[in-house]
Amino acid sequence: MQNELRKSVDSENWSLISQIEPSSVGCALCPVSDEKVEETFRIEDEKGRWVTKSIVDPYPVTHPTSFKLKENGLFQSYNAHGWSEIVVETRDHSKEFHELSSEEIKNVLLVYVNRIKELRKRDGVLFIGIVKDNQRLEFDHSYSKIFTLPILPRVIKEKIEKFEDYQYKYEKCIYCDIIEKEKDTSRFIFDNEHFIVITPFSQNLPNQVLIFPKKHYSCLTQLSDYEIFSLAETIKNILTRFSAAFKPLKYSMVFYIKPNKSEDFHFHISISQKTFHSSIKEGYDISFNRFSPEDTAKILRGG
Repeated sequence: MQNELRKSVDSENWSLISQIEPSSVGCALCPVSDEKVEETFRIEDEKGRWVTKSIVDPYPVTHPTSFKLKENGLFQSYNAHGWSEIVVETRDHSKEFHELSSEEIKNVLLVYVNRIKELRKRDGVLFIGIVKDNQRLEFDHSYSKIFTLPILPRVIKEKIEKFEDYQYKYEKCIYCDIIEKEKDTSRFIFDNEHFIVITPFSQNLPNQVLIFPKKHYSCLTQLSDYEIFSLAETIKNILTRFSAAFKPLKYSMVFYIKPNKSEDFHFHISISQKTFHSSIKEGYDISFNRFSPEDTAKILRGG
């Protein structure tokens, strides 16, 4: 069965069914495994070795296949059309993301920027998701996932609608207003020249914080080189605080950027304590399943 997107019959929620299981043999992301993966972009050191790179996801959540609607009365689904990539954040197998230097985190962000620019050009790409956690569930190596979808997840759709409604009503950005109001509240954590870190008024996830650029940028791709380094310092700072405050450290980082076809947005990043859900579910409210509903019913019928 191909990976599939299914829309809930009684809500705006989507589920993503991916039945490709990760292998437990070796580490596909370590330098010794370079010949086994298909690179899409790399940043190199002075010796010409990769320090951070992106590869085609060996266990993709979406595939570059035809985007076909399948309807049967109440039931609506699509082939999970899109592209899935893994960002290998470091050559060092033992090093965690929060242990990287600001310069190393900047390299990861630069890979995100490159892949966003490239993936936006492809057919059927409406949404680009970037998720990062430190649980190493698919690979025993520090990595993050970037993927595209031909639909807008419910959370993104609601954010865009709220953003546009506020902009129409008040002729300004809701997130710019949030930044202005929250810098003087008890939810403020810290800021620097380019970014501010706050806790949201209503936390959707445990110990959730939000990172906003102070300037009105809709996507990471608009940041200057120095601003990207400043964002890396900001992420390093808040993850260091997470590491000191929460034991054991289990976190999830999710990026919210302007979807294709949307006119404007104000990008932001959520970091929170990891729950038992996948980061795709936590960040975008897309249920991620290794079993199809038909498989579940078959198992519970007794085969």
